[in-house]
Amino acid sequence: MDASRWLYKVPFLVMVIFWPVLAFCQLPPDTTAKTHLINDVIVTGQYGENSVSQSVYKVRVIDAKRIQLLGANNLKDVLTNELNVRIQNDPALGGSMSIQGISGQNIKIMIDGVPVVGREGGFIDLNQLNLNNIERIELVEGPMSVNFGTDALGGVINLITKKATGTGYRAGVSGYYESIGQYNMSTQFGMAKGKWSTDIQIARNYFDGFSPVDTTREQTWKPRMQYFADLGIKYQLKKGTLRYTISGFTEKVTSRGKPNINPGSVFARDVYFFTNRVSQSLFYDTKLNNHFHLNMVGAVNIYSRVRNTYYKNLVTLQETMVPLSYEQDTNKVIASMSRGTLSHNTPGRKWNYQLGYEANHELFNGGKIEGGQQQMWDVNAFTSMEIKAIPHMLIRPGIRAVYNNKFSAPLIPSLNIKWDVNSFTTIRASYGKGFRAPSLKEQYLDFVDPSHNVQGNPDLKAETQNNYQLSALFEWKKTNKVFRIEPLLFYNHIRNRIDLMMLNASTLEAQYFNISDFRNRGANLTIDYRTPSYSLVGGYAYTGIQTTLPGAPNQQYFFTHEARINANYILTKIALTASVFYKYNGLIRNFVYDTQTGNVVTGFINPFGLLDATLNKTWFNNKITVTAGVKNILNVMNIAASIPSGVHSNGSNTASIAMGRTVFVSLAMQLNWNQTK
Repeated sequence: MDASRWLYKVPFLVMVIFWPVLAFCQLPPDTTAKTHLINDVIVTGQYGENSVSQSVYKVRVIDAKRIQLLGANNLKDVLTNELNVRIQNDPALGGSMSIQGISGQNIKIMIDGVPVVGREGGFIDLNQLNLNNIERIELVEGPMSVNFGTDALGGVINLITKKATGTGYRAGVSGYYESIGQYNMSTQFGMAKGKWSTDIQIARNYFDGFSPVDTTREQTWKPRMQYFADLGIKYQLKKGTLRYTISGFTEKVTSRGKPNINPGSVFARDVYFFTNRVSQSLFYDTKLNNHFHLNMVGAVNIYSRVRNTYYKNLVTLQETMVPLSYEQDTNKVIASMSRGTLSHNTPGRKWNYQLGYEANHELFNGGKIEGGQQQMWDVNAFTSMEIKAIPHMLIRPGIRAVYNNKFSAPLIPSLNIKWDVNSFTTIRASYGKGFRAPSLKEQYLDFVDPSHNVQGNPDLKAETQNNYQLSALFEWKKTNKVFRIEPLLFYNHIRNRIDLMMLNASTLEAQYFNISDFRNRGANLTIDYRTPSYSLVGGYAYTGIQTTLPGAPNQQYFFTHEARINANYILTKIALTASVFYKYNGLIRNFVYDTQTGNVVTGFINPFGLLDATLNKTWFNNKITVTAGVKNILNVMNIAASIPSGVHSNGSNTASIAMGRTVFVSLAMQLNWNQTK
């Protein structure tokens, strides 16, 4: 029998069999004592800051300590270990993700509630989202369209940045090395005095590229150079705060070609991808009185991506730009938004409410867009109410109205219910209608070259969704111990799903249409046991996906499995934490539209497991922190898959998962002086 299969399955079977026994033996049924082991503060979708246990939504929180223990550099590294989240990798476009089987433009990623701009191939590259300045990550599964509008069908990921607290000065520096050729450095400085505070962060990430087989120039995983800079200024008002942030990001990805050896010359065709982002935001947060809370944000995001192709003389190293227009490309997006909420929240009152508005404008410039420039804007009004007419039950209905200058948008309702059955049982139920606006690329793309003929469709309809979720939380607490069991059931139905359809195989002409329906359903189970000296977290997910495409042989569901085990052991006396992170990803199958052949085929990706182990040590009251470990202990690299052809790529019989087994070490130093709370 294949030993690798047992490596995937045995840890999860052990967890299922022995954890309940272990937990109940050590945790008497004492529900009166309190604990602060699981009491994360969240802001996503709330009337004000709230805890996970009080939220009407089911929110997952990944804090800075967990990010540190994972040895994570970017959002992709963190989400790789999350249950019901799948990561896909592209050598040039980077890392993308799916939640509950829903991916691409249906996942909304935000930083402090401001959407991240710049999708390539329909998704945000997770490698470009640095975590050095992130305090925590909040993940909500299911549609959040009432709160955050379009693109939130599959879920919302909100990265919450670090903010200055207290007064005084602080400075820090950190470095990271990984054996695949990853070298990162960052520095931070913060100052808080009187009503003013400032935070500055500068970082550089460098990846040298990697291939399983040394090909001298060509590399499967392309070299990247990234620079990050963040500035935040906050002014403390009498009853609130005013905060301004500006963030800059630049990246260069290098795709080196195979050497061409001719009599008298040796040259290669190299492609460079340049990405730049500048984001500016202004936040205003205040309490008008004891009952009303006003929160407003305005932001302008500028994104550009340049693709340049050169002939490189490998003898003289001279580069000459390829004199073909379709080998060069520049896209630029300027997106502005404003959102405001007025929340009435009086503790003990039987009903509270929230009123809100949102306005968005997007301007797209590019050589592959019809007319060279297109724009889209929308205005939104939304409201929700929290009703506590029944003891221990919170009911929150909500609705959003949207006016878009390009298409008709439906009314977006939602209903969330939270019932505290008793001191250790909470039940949450929700219905949400979601929608996704067709992007400007999907409406106005004009991409014609010798290998492509892809057209947008201005008559596209918005994708709409119905989502149902039912979850429970069983939580037993003692003074310093917590045992939790969380089951979840969900069902999604997305109509008018947008995809490319081949119109003429001989001319490669393809166009975007609303060609499919998408359904998925599934169940999750999470078990969580925490004490001051160790924690054990395990989970299992079973998800079925059905894609209704013209020409599909039948309408069956394809089911997949996931399992996750995390364990931490803390030696308090020496401030050392040992951690193990394991994630099993089962076989994925789905009906997929092959763009280049025009046929509906069955795609698949074989199962695999990822196992990491780390050690984390602190000195001098957390002033110095070292984390070291081994990633991908099972040495997973490429696995068997059937990936149909896309507009920008040919089909493949393998999927790139990871870069094999690596070792890493990170060092962080933090100094504080003149510090007061």
